[in-house]
Amino acid sequence: MDDSDNLKKIIDQAEEAFEQGVWSEAVDLYTQAYAMQQSFSINRGLAASLLNQKRPGDAEAVILDYFNYYLSEPETAELALDIILENNDFLLANQMLNFYDIETLPHIKPEFVEDITKRIKVAEDRHERSFKPEKNQLSKRLYSIVTESTPKQIQLLRSLRQFNKDDYVKNAKILLVNPLLHPLLKSEALENLLKLGVDETVDISFYGENKTCNPSDLMPIMSTDVYLKMCDELEKLLTDENDSQLENFKGELSLYAAFVYPFGDEIIKSPRLWTKAMLLRYRLVDESQISDNQGLKEVNNWLKRFDELINAFQE
Repeated sequence: MDDSDNLKKIIDQAEEAFEQGVWSEAVDLYTQAYAMQQSFSINRGLAASLLNQKRPGDAEAVILDYFNYYLSEPETAELALDIILENNDFLLANQMLNFYDIETLPHIKPEFVEDITKRIKVAEDRHERSFKPEKNQLSKRLYSIVTESTPKQIQLLRSLRQFNKDDYVKNAKILLVNPLLHPLLKSEALENLLKLGVDETVDISFYGENKTCNPSDLMPIMSTDVYLKMCDELEKLLTDENDSQLENFKGELSLYAAFVYPFGDEIIKSPRLWTKAMLLRYRLVDESQISDNQGLKEVNNWLKRFDELINAFQE
């Protein structure tokens, strides 16, 4: 039996377990299938099985692989929303509404968007009644967030996902002006404002400078010019590397882009040089291939700074 036959057999068994309501078996089988082939149909089966197994957090992590696919059809959008609301993730719910504000999709009608908007509002109001005391405490903790351990800071930011849109925006602004907050946490908060459709000038503390930006004018981190240009250079320089190695290197480049978001072009002035500097660390290029030695010194200083920030993030 070849791999395609084996995959089909596992999917058939997963679908049968799903129809019979044997959720743990369905999850195991869909997980096996997804490891063999990542596709939207398998992702959907796995997400629905996880939700029925009362594991909405795992289900949400799964749907993010194909989130825009889910939003393109009412049936799958309803499944995504079921998962999101089960997690009280009103940040993602409101980002979903903003997606529909800016995208015109043939199968998504205005009445459908009105219905899910009402659903989100009802869920927010219901959650707010029990969540308010904890919410007030979380908001207070933001002012001293840098005194907490990194895992607690990350958990605190995750808790903010339960806030309604206006309260999330208000608290994200507090995070952005904190000069001591880790840059990766700031870039996550700023990208969330972009995905919420926030169209106003916000202040941000950026490596000791006080700057401003409008989230609606930005691109997501992995769609920024600096990231895409570094990836282009990577593919030109590493024509012999396999896909998994290229993806690993692109993951490192995405970290660089996140560290300097949203002012990447002010620091990554030469994406080619930055890409070569990264590959030099892995001995995949020779220093003789880099003509701008003065520029390389500056890049290496930044990379050393990033190393320290990554180490701090992992403590």
